[in-house]
Amino acid sequence: MTADRETVHALRSLLEDDVTVLPDRIFDAVLADLPVTRQERPIFGRGAWLGRPRAAIAVAMVAVAVIAFAVGFGLYGGFGGNTIGGPFPTASPTPTASPSIAVAPPSPTLKPGTATPPAGWPTPQVLVPSSPLPSPSGSALPADLIGREYVSDPINTQGIQAEVMTLRAADDPHCAAMYHGASTCFTILWTPNYPKHIDDPAVRGSARIVDGKLVLGWALVPFDPNCEGQSFTYSISPDGWTLNGMQVSDCADRRYVRH
Repeated sequence: MTADRETVHALRSLLEDDVTVLPDRIFDAVLADLPVTRQERPIFGRGAWLGRPRAAIAVAMVAVAVIAFAVGFGLYGGFGGNTIGGPFPTASPTPTASPSIAVAPPSPTLKPGTATPPAGWPTPQVLVPSSPLPSPSGSALPADLIGREYVSDPINTQGIQAEVMTLRAADDPHCAAMYHGASTCFTILWTPNYPKHIDDPAVRGSARIVDGKLVLGWALVPFDPNCEGQSFTYSISPDGWTLNGMQVSDCADRRYVRH
């Protein structure tokens, strides 16, 4: 028994224009299940007439089966991992949050003259003149100038160190050593005195107000005796932040700004 030739012809004609092309092994498997008719000569010529309705029914059944099969074949990727119609969507892995890493902020750069020496480092020493100093003219510094620190403009630096001028009260140890508490004074010292200038006496002397101007008398300059005994006059800005030289020699800086 074999499949009806007309059935095979009709089935192939049905699939000619279909967008899905089936492999021969699938087509043969479908044909194997078709209703078949005997290949014997019909009695009274009726067998051929009776076989045609059966073939039509078979074609209709096979058409439905093949269409359903083709749809499933296209949707589910066929055989052996074929990806016709595209693979099934796969779930993306859930991203995991990376652990945060604490980053230490960068250390701020120290402004020269603001650093501190190591613990136990010696502080600038007080200088006592070998002979009494003359009493300076003018009046004592006003309270709003006492304790103020200035640096030259441009600033004199060595690494983290800077030359800092400090205006001091009459009872400050540096002033008391020179004037026995009778005058306000100033010092110009390397600040901090680390790692260089450990014992540098630098510059110190009287600080007085004369006609509204600041007058600095360089009384003790051990490393440059030629500058000792000179005085230099500076105008004071209204806010006290700037000192501009009016009578200044090469020994002193011509301008100071608040540090």
